[in-house]
Amino acid sequence: MLPSCCVLLLVLEIEEEVMLKAGQIGARPKEATREPKAPTTTYVVGPLHIHTSSWSSRPNAGKGDLWQTTQKSPRTCCLNIVMKVAKSCTQCRAAKRKCSGGTAPNSACTICTQKGKHCSLRVIVNSNRRIAPVTTASDPSTVVGDDVRDGLIGLYLRSIHDKPHTLFHPASLKSRVADGSLPNAVLFSILSFAARLSTDRTVRDRAGSFFQTAKEALKKTIDEVTLDNIHATVLIGNICGAEGDSNAESLFFGQCVSVRVPYGIAFRMALILRLPEASPEDDRLTREIKLRTYWSLYMIDQWSSAGLDIPRQITDTNHHPLPMSESEFWTLQPGEQVPDPSVSVHQPGLWGYMVILARIFGRIQELHRKLANSQLSDAEAEEYTRQLALEFEQFSHDLPSHVKFTRGSLERHAMMGSGATFVALHLGYHHYSTLLYFHYLDSTHTQVPNQALFAARCKFHAAAFSDLLSSSNDIPGCEAVYFIVAHMTVISSSALLHTLLFGEPNELPDTRKRLFSNFQVLLKLKQYWPDVSKMITRLFTFQQACIRSTDRVYVVDKWIVKFLLQHALPIEDNRRPPATQSFAERDRFAEDALSILRPAGPE
Repeated sequence: MLPSCCVLLLVLEIEEEVMLKAGQIGARPKEATREPKAPTTTYVVGPLHIHTSSWSSRPNAGKGDLWQTTQKSPRTCCLNIVMKVAKSCTQCRAAKRKCSGGTAPNSACTICTQKGKHCSLRVIVNSNRRIAPVTTASDPSTVVGDDVRDGLIGLYLRSIHDKPHTLFHPASLKSRVADGSLPNAVLFSILSFAARLSTDRTVRDRAGSFFQTAKEALKKTIDEVTLDNIHATVLIGNICGAEGDSNAESLFFGQCVSVRVPYGIAFRMALILRLPEASPEDDRLTREIKLRTYWSLYMIDQWSSAGLDIPRQITDTNHHPLPMSESEFWTLQPGEQVPDPSVSVHQPGLWGYMVILARIFGRIQELHRKLANSQLSDAEAEEYTRQLALEFEQFSHDLPSHVKFTRGSLERHAMMGSGATFVALHLGYHHYSTLLYFHYLDSTHTQVPNQALFAARCKFHAAAFSDLLSSSNDIPGCEAVYFIVAHMTVISSSALLHTLLFGEPNELPDTRKRLFSNFQVLLKLKQYWPDVSKMITRLFTFQQACIRSTDRVYVVDKWIVKFLLQHALPIEDNRRPPATQSFAERDRFAEDALSILRPAGPE
């Protein structure tokens, strides 16, 4: 970057007819006795303000003139430009308020930091924007063609966004990508996410370099507490989890992993910014983005804490509104005023209903932990389960007709662009329900009056999950390809294995078809996310435990809790007494079903 208050001499090659305001090149019009005044012009190159002096038509005018020509170089025009560093950000200048510098040199101003807004002062040093694109052979990972970049942004919005997290306003995201204002940490995280799903092999091969670029960019700005940095840490944490780097996932998502880093990045920044509280100056779009970011962190907290077996960071609360409908959110415009809450009716969108389900999921986790630690009697566990079952029933009853699952609703959401989000909502519903009833697959609970009913519900939801997952792949725009689908598919498959091993003969054909369909999905996801291989291994381990222990494997102990919830941790073999030989034939059924997942040779 050039130092402030410098004079930049730009040598411009121009056409002959525009070199002089009067006559031919070199002519000295005698009548040109006065200098025609032109208004001072201000140019903006990156973050620097460039002021030009008034121009003169005289060929030998002084050095402050817009141009001057000489006999030696009649086609040369010299321009004196004074460049000054902006002392206040564009946001504060627009609001006509005093702009105070950040806590660190070249950082965002205090007001923008507090509001979680993009600050132009921050761009001055770290955006690396230039007048013209500059590339270097030493950093090819940052060179991305516009077509490839825009294609990956679209792929991310279709396949990932609004499923495991909802962080961006699609139109605003595309606009920031186009004008270069989106930080590299966010941009390259998105590119890395989407590149894994690309059908172009050369693009897929760049996913790793995109990810590395994103992490390096985040390290350079990690001391700045901004909404962009929260988004970057969420994206990077997601990718770390998909690659099996649970320590890094925990760090970025906000859990305690070491003495040096007592709290993770994303939740700490959100706490400093007081998400989801809005500032008085926030427009409706900014408020909704903050709200969605907060609920994304809430969802991550539920899943990450369960997967890593660590305490949650965000407590349940009803103090904050749920995200609005996706169609309404997509049409919001910057600057749109917040409606009067006394006259507006807030209807939650698909992600709002996901949040409601996630609250129930948290209590299901608590149920399993108490069962594993023998803190509940059979009667207490049954009552706990019955209460959560009533919450699921109420949830299903309260869904608007367009959110209830039917084939027609699925197709309508696909046409609107929300098909995959609609599928994500209902996959979550069936997955959480399967978890709730899972331990009642243990037929030894004969003293529990509702054991048979709860076991039947577990099988129903496991089958419904499989059927929905299969249907989603038949309708364009509805595919579920984000990483956590693999874990949910393994849980569905484990319940289906129970039917295959211990169910009635007439149940076997449909069960084998569903297992085959589930395994096809797992193999597909394995191509995108490396850590799916570990989840498949967990399913093999579970199958062996079933064979050795009959359906006693479904007794809720610490091993089964690790299998059901702690998807990010390795699972050891379950050393229980072997089963009788009477299950040998059913074991062959299970082996046949699982054979599709076994590699043909060394991987």
